[in-house]
Amino acid sequence: MAKAWITDLWVKDAVATLPDGSTSRLSPTAAQLRSIAKLPDMFRSSKFGRGKRWQVCWHELVGGERKQRARSFDTKSEASAFAAELEDSIRSGKYLDPSLERLPFREVAEAWLQTKTDVKDITWRRYKLDLQRYVLPRWGDTPVGDIQRRDIETWISELVAGKAVHQFSRGEAGVLGAKTVRHIVKLTFGSVLGYAVEHKLIAASPLAGVRLPKRQASEVAGLPVLTVEQLEEAAVLCGERGRQDQFRVLLLLLGYVGLRIGEATALQVGDVDLTARRISVRRTWTLDKEGRLKLGTPKTGSARLVPVPPFLMDDIEGLCRRRAASEFVFRGRCGAAVGGKNFYNRIWKPVRQELGIEHITVHDLRHTAASLAIKAGADVLIVQRMLGHADATETLNTYSHMFPDKLDEVMTKVERIREAGRSGSTPADLGRATASAR
Repeated sequence: MAKAWITDLWVKDAVATLPDGSTSRLSPTAAQLRSIAKLPDMFRSSKFGRGKRWQVCWHELVGGERKQRARSFDTKSEASAFAAELEDSIRSGKYLDPSLERLPFREVAEAWLQTKTDVKDITWRRYKLDLQRYVLPRWGDTPVGDIQRRDIETWISELVAGKAVHQFSRGEAGVLGAKTVRHIVKLTFGSVLGYAVEHKLIAASPLAGVRLPKRQASEVAGLPVLTVEQLEEAAVLCGERGRQDQFRVLLLLLGYVGLRIGEATALQVGDVDLTARRISVRRTWTLDKEGRLKLGTPKTGSARLVPVPPFLMDDIEGLCRRRAASEFVFRGRCGAAVGGKNFYNRIWKPVRQELGIEHITVHDLRHTAASLAIKAGADVLIVQRMLGHADATETLNTYSHMFPDKLDEVMTKVERIREAGRSGSTPADLGRATASAR
């Protein structure tokens, strides 16, 4: 690749005819160039006074062919600075075609989305909706190379406040939670920028170093949960509202075991182990790329075994009796699975209104299951396995405030171990002695 060179688009050399009939090329003097407005006509090009004056040109290989590239500037100093940076990037092997950074973000996003063939359909659909609703309305027509960190930070603030430009086919966007903003900005918008870096459209992602919102302590501590009394009353009302006892059992399963509604309604008789009191969560209702329901793997991509309390397993056994292994546990008409959206609209929505718990969604019942398990002594790993979290970090980030503070209990046991080591007795002996002394 040759070095870059600078051309003055407004100025040209003149050709003068000498007395002997020969010709000679004349260039304007330095003084004439300093007074560009008074430049003689013979030195003025057809572009004189129109558009940007200075142009940087260079050659590059495209598909094995040598092609000339160019970029124009208003001043010579700008052109010189660009040419110097260009030559440095050529020498260091970091050269990026400047024309590519002018690609609209929309085109880059479309190219990136086409590469997402290794994700679930529902994940692909989430990316697409993020782009359509929030990302493209703000960044769609912006050249990918013009996206700046300060503009991203402003956009994030607008998303958090519910004031960001958006595009919805129905309804209006409201204030977004930290988790939603992080998905839009980091996983969708950020992945497109990462794609641009990988394909050498831009040198680095402007999202690097940008701080994303975190869940506030008040938001975590205020997770919506039901008491046992509320859960039991809601379950009875669900059975009455749906005119079938299976809806009572379904709500208890959601509130005590913590299955997602799509996982619960996808359960088949063969997934239930009555002897071991376990349910195998092998599938869930999900959406394809067009938003149509279909059966797929659970959210984390792998099956899990979850424990069921004896009283609830007795109810589930009744629903499974005299049914084939491939039949759904919770069935609608003609043997089809109960629809999660239908359950919400026809049963849960009026029940929660009757009980005055309108803020509790079906998904929030997972928080109730987690809180009850923690009160029963479950540790982080047990709760993680119950709920099907990808890792324990997600469980801790959501429910750490629910776990009891055992610092004093641990230090008391450390003291017993120390005393046992010094006296030759066992920690258990010291524990019993301490208890009897009290």
